[in-house]
Amino acid sequence: MERKQKAVFPTPYKEREESECLWFRYIYCQCYELKLPDGTTIVTDPFISGAVDDFTVDELTGADYIILNHTHFDHDMDVRRIWDCFHGRVICQKEVAMEVARFFDIPYSSIYAVGEECTYYLPEFTLQTFHGLHDNRKAREGTDKRPSQQDDITLRRFQIEGHHLLDQMGAVFMMNWVMTTRQNFKIAFNAGQDFEEHARHLDLVKPNIMIRHRIRSYSPQEYADQCERTGVQYILPWHHSNALVTGEDLNEYMEQVNQILEERHSPARAFNPEPYRWYKLYLGIE
Repeated sequence: MERKQKAVFPTPYKEREESECLWFRYIYCQCYELKLPDGTTIVTDPFISGAVDDFTVDELTGADYIILNHTHFDHDMDVRRIWDCFHGRVICQKEVAMEVARFFDIPYSSIYAVGEECTYYLPEFTLQTFHGLHDNRKAREGTDKRPSQQDDITLRRFQIEGHHLLDQMGAVFMMNWVMTTRQNFKIAFNAGQDFEEHARHLDLVKPNIMIRHRIRSYSPQEYADQCERTGVQYILPWHHSNALVTGEDLNEYMEQVNQILEERHSPARAFNPEPYRWYKLYLGIE
């Protein structure tokens, strides 16, 4: 009969371990600063200087890439300032690329123009791009204007000339995307309407987390539905600064979202990050 032996090794066993996936922090509107495990830093939709008085562009740690969802001024205001600091690549749709370079006076070689439903194998991550459609809140409220009726909103709000064409294109061209790190961690970025169209793409991509536009008309149940629809482990808000305008407490809102998820026995969770604070996402064993 074969002799049995103990299964335990003599050296100490570790009680826990973790594998780092991503560091991130939320700034304002649709601006997140992301740091990958290799140190690569990505900034999304930089709108800082004209938005907040307790954080500045100088406090960003890097910007190897700036990724634009669309080109309204509350999404691209600080592209030039950030590029001047870090000289990274600006990723934007090919339809707006020339005007982005012209307005912000950024060398063409630093503009990375992308198309829809394409895959780009960058050295630090893979980028998959998808069609997006701007939120139609003004149409719902009956305040939408024809092109002939629109004034220069950036000139009116910020006294900055020359951005009017980008503002107009920002209403027409919008890009959603999924970023996959070299460790196969997937982050989906999604804004605007036509969520179901994007969700069908995510059925194939299967992201781990989704940074999703919290449209102000969404109930907590709708937001929970979107989280479950995509099968992500976490849903984080995007463009949720509108809650500050309406006086809504987004922390309470996210608690309601999580209560709904718990009642459905879903392991997914919604998370509202505190502005400017760094958070770590990781896969852990304990």
